[in-house]
Amino acid sequence: KEFITEWFSLALDLRHSCLSLVVETQLQTARSLEESPDLFAALLFCRTLTNFKGAIILLQQDLIIEAQTLQRSCFENSLWLRRLSHEGAEFAKAISDDGLFNEGSFAKLLMSAVTDEITREQCNEHIDLGKGHKRVDTKGPQTFDGATEDYTEFRRLSLSAAHPSSTSLLRHLINNPETGKFEIVVEVPEDDREIITNIFFTITAMMNTLNSFIECVSLTNGEKIRNEF
Repeated sequence: KEFITEWFSLALDLRHSCLSLVVETQLQTARSLEESPDLFAALLFCRTLTNFKGAIILLQQDLIIEAQTLQRSCFENSLWLRRLSHEGAEFAKAISDDGLFNEGSFAKLLMSAVTDEITREQCNEHIDLGKGHKRVDTKGPQTFDGATEDYTEFRRLSLSAAHPSSTSLLRHLINNPETGKFEIVVEVPEDDREIITNIFFTITAMMNTLNSFIECVSLTNGEKIRNEF
């Protein structure tokens, strides 16, 4: 238990130090989003910090599957931030296109149920804006250092936690050693080893995101904090 407490303490210290980098970050917000890889990098970093906090809190509450769904989000953020650090404005445009595409696709789904003209016009505007754009491929180029490992974890966590696959669902079915019968449990049981493993991978995702963030945005203390942790 003391060992687990030390891992949780490390995670909280990492988050606190990363928060200090957000305060330090100076960004230009006057440009269009498509020309702002540094802005998207900061926003992805902020999103990772909240996902990271949520995952750690859930691990502290022994909600392992729920923590893994947020851990998965941290790895997805890392994949996107790594591409921003390598591709710059090109991937910033891809993020913008992804948003327009998804909003347009959702508007198409709504159209069949919309009757009032004002809402239909709004839906049509989103549909028009989404034309010619496409979604970001989460896998992306696997030639960047660490990309293959991050994507592997992203896929593993999709299967074992985020999606209602048989792999994740069967964790709610356990064999009672006293009765020899299978029973349904609401909160999935875990042991100390699994908790520590998941703290480790959650911290790994945060560290990978931190590394890409300081490559995107010039920070006085970025490398110092990364190297310390």
